[in-house]
Amino acid sequence: MIGPPERFPQLRALQRAVCIAATIGGVLLAGAGLSGFASSGRVWMVMAGGVLVFVAILALTLTPLLLKIEASLARQLTIARDLNEAIAKQSTMLQEISDNTRISDAAKSLAHRGEELGALRSAIREDLRGERWEAALTLIDKMEQQFGYNDEADSCREELDDARNERIQAKLAEAIEMIESHFASYEWDRAQNEIDRLMHALPEDARVLSLQDRMGTLKEQHKQELRAAWDLAVRRSDTDHAIEVLKELDQYLSPAEAKALQNTARDVFKEKLLQVGVQFRFAVKEKRWQDALDTGLELIRDFPNARMANEVRDALDTLRERSRQMTASNTTAQADAS
Repeated sequence: MIGPPERFPQLRALQRAVCIAATIGGVLLAGAGLSGFASSGRVWMVMAGGVLVFVAILALTLTPLLLKIEASLARQLTIARDLNEAIAKQSTMLQEISDNTRISDAAKSLAHRGEELGALRSAIREDLRGERWEAALTLIDKMEQQFGYNDEADSCREELDDARNERIQAKLAEAIEMIESHFASYEWDRAQNEIDRLMHALPEDARVLSLQDRMGTLKEQHKQELRAAWDLAVRRSDTDHAIEVLKELDQYLSPAEAKALQNTARDVFKEKLLQVGVQFRFAVKEKRWQDALDTGLELIRDFPNARMANEVRDALDTLRERSRQMTASNTTAQADAS
C-alpha cells in the first residue's frame, strides 16, 4: 500500500546533500590532520573535522524528527478544522431535527387528544375514589385549561364536592356515635374533647352545634337522677349507697347546692362512722382479728380525722400480730386435722 507523499521533498534532498558533503569534508579534514599534511594546525584540523562530522550526523538525525513533528501538528490542525466543520453541520441538522420533533409532538398531541382526555377522566375518578381531593381538583383544572372542557370540569367539581361532603358526613356520623357512647357512660370530659374537635372542623354544622346543648341536658338529667338516688338512700338509711352516690354527685353540684347538702351528708358520714365503729368493736370483742384489722383500716381510710381512727392507728401493730398468730394457729390446726 502506497503511503502519503513526504512533505518538503526538496528540503529533505538539500538537507541530505549538505549533510553528506559536510561528512565528507569533515572526514577529509580530519584525515589531513592525522596524516600531518599541515603540521602546525594538525590538532585543530582533526578537531574541526570531528565537529563537522558530528554536526552532519546530528542534522541527519534531528531533521527527520522535526519534520515528523511538524507533519503531526499539521495533521492535527487539519483534523481540528474538519471536526469544526462537522460540528457546524451537525448543529444545523440537530436544530432541524428539534424543530421537526416539536412539530411531531404537537401533531401527536392532536392525534391522541381523545386518549389523553380519557386517561385524564380515569385519573380524576381514581382520585375521587381514593379521597385525594386536592389531586382530583388539580386534574379537573387541567381538563378545563388544556382541553377547554368547561362544562365537564364544572360537573366534575360538583361530583367532587358531593363525594367530599358525603365522606365528611360519614365521618361526622361516626364521631357523633362515639360522643353518644361517652354520654351513655357519663364520660363528659371525653365527650367535650370530641365536641371541641368537631366544632373546630365544622363550626357551622347544625348537628355539631346541637351536641353541646344535648350534653348539657344529659348532664342535668343525670344529676337529677343522682339527687333522687341520694334522697332515697338517705330515707332508707342506706349509708353505703348514699356515700357512693354522693361521691359521683359531687362533681355535678354547684357551691350553693353542695352547701345545701352539707348537713345531710354530715349525718350520713356520722352514721357510717358509727356503723364501722360498731363493726370494729364487735370484731375485737369476738377476737376476729383479721376482720378487726380490715375494718380498722377502712375506718382510717374513710375517716382519717375521727378520734376512733386515731385509736385504731395506735392498735394496728397489735391487731396485725394477733391476726398473724390466729392465721398461723388455724393453719396448724388444719394440718393436724388432715
